[in-house]
Amino acid sequence: MPTWTAAISEWESDSFTFPTRKTQRALLSAGFTVLELTVVLFIVGLLVTIAIPHLGNTSNARLDATAQRLAATVRYLSGEAALRNRPYRLNYDLDKHVYWITTLVTTQDRAEFRNDLSPLSRPVQLPPSITFADIQTSGVGRMSTGRVATHFQPQGYADPTIIHLRNQQSRTITVLIPALTGEAHIYEGYVEDFGLGVRG
Repeated sequence: MPTWTAAISEWESDSFTFPTRKTQRALLSAGFTVLELTVVLFIVGLLVTIAIPHLGNTSNARLDATAQRLAATVRYLSGEAALRNRPYRLNYDLDKHVYWITTLVTTQDRAEFRNDLSPLSRPVQLPPSITFADIQTSGVGRMSTGRVATHFQPQGYADPTIIHLRNQQSRTITVLIPALTGEAHIYEGYVEDFGLGVRG
């Protein structure tokens, strides 16, 4: 008849063993990893949900900044034309979405507009998400492709111009250059005519 000691020895030699504390900690740790992963995924999803509407706000801020920079360029050109007593021209390439400054240079043979060498006159490329929707001037009407320009005279006169800037969310800002003041005005939305003698 087997004794209790023999039975215990046989039970200890069996392949079955209870999990040790180290094994229990490893199992609990794996469980917390899954829990942590779930929490992280929840937080990421929450951040994406919050961030998506702000992407549009970033594009809107970029559009506002682009309009302000263009208006500042207009003020600069109006002042330079009067200060240097010579015509300036603000050129727009509606296909490449870039604008740049040229000034009238007179030589013995002829007078022509050439690139201004001032550091503030370097070509400006619109941000990737911003485009020229179209531009209207008194001389050529409304254009959505090609090149067009606004002239600034030393006497303070400028070609009345309406510039429409648009972002990827189809928000439009209008930059108006009146004939006499040399100051650009910025308006929300698509302004077609502001009594400036500009007709599309």
